[in-house]
Amino acid sequence: MNGMTNRARVLCGAALLGLWGCQGSPGRMEPVTADEIAAHIRYLSSDQLEGRALGTPGIELAARYHEDYFRTVGLEPAFGTGYRQSFPLKGSRPDPEASLAFSGPGVAIAPVLWDEFVVRTEREDAPPEVTGEVVYCGHLIQAPERDWDDIKGHDLAGKVLLVEVNEPGNRPGGLFDGEDMTYYGRWTYKFEKASELGAAGILVVHDTKGAAYGWDVLPASWRNESFVLPDREPQLLFEGWIAGPTADALLAAAGLDRRDLRARAETAEFAPVPLGLRATVRQRRTFRTVEGVNVAGLLRARHPDAGGRTIVLSAHYDHFGRDASLEGDQIYNGAVDNCSASASLLALAGYYAQRPEKLRDDLCFVAVTAEEQNLLGSDYFARHMPFPAGSVVANINFEMTNVWGETEDVFAIGARQSDLDGVCREAAEALGLRYIPERNGELGFYFRSDQLSFAWAGVPGVWLHQGIVSKGPDKGFVQRKFEDYRATKYHKVADEIQPDWDLRGTLQIIAWAREIIALLEEREELPAFAPTSAFRRRG
Repeated sequence: MNGMTNRARVLCGAALLGLWGCQGSPGRMEPVTADEIAAHIRYLSSDQLEGRALGTPGIELAARYHEDYFRTVGLEPAFGTGYRQSFPLKGSRPDPEASLAFSGPGVAIAPVLWDEFVVRTEREDAPPEVTGEVVYCGHLIQAPERDWDDIKGHDLAGKVLLVEVNEPGNRPGGLFDGEDMTYYGRWTYKFEKASELGAAGILVVHDTKGAAYGWDVLPASWRNESFVLPDREPQLLFEGWIAGPTADALLAAAGLDRRDLRARAETAEFAPVPLGLRATVRQRRTFRTVEGVNVAGLLRARHPDAGGRTIVLSAHYDHFGRDASLEGDQIYNGAVDNCSASASLLALAGYYAQRPEKLRDDLCFVAVTAEEQNLLGSDYFARHMPFPAGSVVANINFEMTNVWGETEDVFAIGARQSDLDGVCREAAEALGLRYIPERNGELGFYFRSDQLSFAWAGVPGVWLHQGIVSKGPDKGFVQRKFEDYRATKYHKVADEIQPDWDLRGTLQIIAWAREIIALLEEREELPAFAPTSAFRRRG
């Protein structure tokens, strides 16, 4: 039974029975309830699952939970005879003794691991020591459609690139998309570009505004094993981050002022600047291959007008596991990120399983893995869907779903990339909700969750998000709770169930998703990407 113990199967079965006690029998048209959502979150975020890290018994329990639920409510296996889509993931475990040193005439700087830098390699053939000339490359962006090129023909093969996070003009009225981050601003793009240019390695300079999170998020993540799909293995010998003050000191040692360099990097005339220094990275990573598992169930539309199309609903179920180096609590339970979203996905599967005769489009419910490892599970699924990509209407993704109460307004992350924007607006207004423009674009949320994988595959997708005005007398309550979560609990062991949660906020997002599905089913044409979007439907 895929390594699942009898005790684990009993626990999972008991949780499912508890859910049906809240929801009613599968044959009845019962609404989704807060009790049902709470039951899913309690199990998936429990210490029993040990933070759901890849390659651990805990994530297997989470996979089996989804699989058993899909089977129980009557969904068809999405992958022939099974609910599981298995694929290999190469894991790279960190070296706690890794070091970084900069050297040059009169210069010897050795930053402290975790406090001042993080580093890794995902190449099993990488040597234990890598040395290269350091070149400051601004934001390392080549965007011909915007007449922007930070490289200017420089040969960067074998070099160590020092790169600013985000993008030029990331402010209201600035370059690119103003204060809203584009994909060029994401660190993933910079790693990809450095690899394409043949660099030996890359160090992204951290700042809280540009990265959209504090330095503490990096060691919390990079202390853990990292993973890559074998067919996406990078060419870099190492990749990492360096703290802003450390970069300031490094550039000063090279006789340069980072403030001046950053100002130059804001202009189209910028060109790479060799520092006259060398960087040396020493690390001995250990590697293994583990099984990645996406879990998906299909609900076939049985309406007389069903036309063979599919709407994909997704949420990731992995998280960061546990960190034995921490004192006290060591488990990253990830109750909001992303058990709240998994609960929404499961509840909707149970709801629609009672009404297939009402559906005009098939619904695919997919619990994807390895989102915290740069969207690897959804990447694999979007490239290996069990139905033609050209028949997929849209992706509705659930991520960190609102657990703090109802709002008077909502917005959809990524909706403006396509004409899903109008659909999301109409659905929100049908529920009496104000539909507001996407907020927090500077945080790059569109590029940080699984809807991105579907967009790369040519399928428009959205992440449904609560608004900023709470229902009730305290209009700022939900927004304050969300901001506090991001500041004190996001990607920390403190992300656990809280006594002041109000799951009516989750139910509101679920109701909005149902309205969106109903509107999509009425449309004859598939949603299309906006003319200004970098994504286009393929096929």
